[in-house]
Amino acid sequence: MVTRFGHFRRSPPPSIGGLDKLGLGVLLYAYAVLLGAAYLFAFWRTIGFDIFPYLSLQDYISAPFNRVIVLIAMPLLFALVVFGRKDTSNVGASRDIFVYLLAMYVVAFVHQQYEAISRYLQHGFHFENERNVLLIAAALFLASLVLSYHIYRSSSKFHLQVFAFILVQTAVSMSAGYSDGKAIYHGAANVYFLDNKELCETGGTRDWVYLGKFAEHAFFMNTIDKRLCVSGEKNFKLVSRKFKEGL
Repeated sequence: MVTRFGHFRRSPPPSIGGLDKLGLGVLLYAYAVLLGAAYLFAFWRTIGFDIFPYLSLQDYISAPFNRVIVLIAMPLLFALVVFGRKDTSNVGASRDIFVYLLAMYVVAFVHQQYEAISRYLQHGFHFENERNVLLIAAALFLASLVLSYHIYRSSSKFHLQVFAFILVQTAVSMSAGYSDGKAIYHGAANVYFLDNKELCETGGTRDWVYLGKFAEHAFFMNTIDKRLCVSGEKNFKLVSRKFKEGL
């Protein structure tokens, strides 16, 4: 555009806000996949089965979504309530929020890891390398504490705080996955049985516990001998164990 002085007015650079939002969305999606993968790895390790070849990309998020979102989001919601009106532009306020959130995740991890270890010790049979899940979760948690101590003692950058949260949240997801998987493997009350047993075993009398549906396959586990059933049937009926057994 030409001004009345005869000079060309420089057009403003094209907005890159859309690209920034796209990049942030991709990062958040990848992070959700990471947490989902950590949960699923720990869950299926207690059953002794490699579930990953059966997973689609969406399964990493949708399968453990309800469990993981509660563990990860609740401390963030409490932080919004506590610090919602506080000026977070200064370093001190930012550090206060970081310490608060870390403390909440520490409590969450200790609770989940305690349940996981308790269920590990209650039963004598364990699959190969099953204990490594607990060790990896503990290592991630300790690494987050070491990094957090460094952050607290120095004026570290925001990306280090984010990395510390990634470590501790992954540790929480793994502990929760192991605890849930171990509970189901040994007869949790809040499970669902396959109503049509013929789908997995002709003439069978034992119940089949529903483990989940991934891509085109549904997974069930026999309650007595722990055999797995992988079915491509899309239409099947489930019944709550609490309802069936009057628990």
